[in-house]
Amino acid sequence: MEFRDYYKTLGVSRTAGDKEIKSAYRKLARKYHPDVNPGDKSAEERFKEVAEAYDVLSDPEKRRRYDQLGADWEHHSKAGAGAGAGAGWPPGGFRRTQPGYKRTTFTFGNLSDADFSDFFKQFFGGFDINGGAFGQGVRTSDFAERRPERRNVEHEIEIGLEEAYRGSERSFELVDPDGSRRRIAVTIPAGIRNGSKLRIAGEGTGRGGARGDLYLKVKIRPHPRFELRGNDLRTAAEVPVTIAALGGEVAVPTLDGTSVALTIPAETQNGQVLRLRGLGMPAVRGGSPGDLLVQISLSMPRNLTDRERELFRELAEARGDNIHQGGSAT
Repeated sequence: MEFRDYYKTLGVSRTAGDKEIKSAYRKLARKYHPDVNPGDKSAEERFKEVAEAYDVLSDPEKRRRYDQLGADWEHHSKAGAGAGAGAGWPPGGFRRTQPGYKRTTFTFGNLSDADFSDFFKQFFGGFDINGGAFGQGVRTSDFAERRPERRNVEHEIEIGLEEAYRGSERSFELVDPDGSRRRIAVTIPAGIRNGSKLRIAGEGTGRGGARGDLYLKVKIRPHPRFELRGNDLRTAAEVPVTIAALGGEVAVPTLDGTSVALTIPAETQNGQVLRLRGLGMPAVRGGSPGDLLVQISLSMPRNLTDRERELFRELAEARGDNIHQGGSAT
């Protein structure tokens, strides 16, 4: 059967504290998470190894047993299978399943029993109690006192469109069932979409030295100037009628606080949409960003001078437009 060095898997020393173990796990979990590496089987396997290592090293009782047996686990396992009570793991040393016991399946996170190494299943769980899969029975009560009760927690988090565009960091204070408080920092990736969920491993609730996961559901507040449509951002720009008729440039603000020059083709119509490529929302998992779509709103001149009014009359006569003679706006 396979033995895995869990300390080596997380890249920590055997004297590492809880904080160092959790920090190493979070870093590796983010790096190898299936959502970040879609279709990458090697990354998926590495993620499972990291999750398995953390499940053991984050639990004081499991870590103690692991440190005691270590690489010599197979010797202890065989001794327990053939020597009866007191010969080793599990407590009680039962050879076969006793009548009345039920099948118990132990799962960790959202991974199946088959996702873990033989060593992990033999040492910590995944036993078939009815069939005595490893040559000895295990009482449910033996695990009931030791198995952490984990619960996932979901909260909604509201952010501005600018935060979704640039990415940001938020801190939260969580209250555990025992009344204790803890503060965590959460990184919001640039380009996150409305309704997306952020998973923060090990920050849910629970007892016995382990917690479930915290899920943050993202809600993006409406923006007064920009609208998010898929990967694209949509906004409007006022364009003087003279520039719309003859062509030119106008400054258009972007969501990051800067402005870009938008080229207005001659004879641009009111309501026409022009596209600025690559200035939309960034992609969370890489790839090309969306575009910035600019809807044109024609701006008519006010407070015309006599000369300007005369020029408009000449234009109207040249185009055969029927205008009021000598009238002025009030």
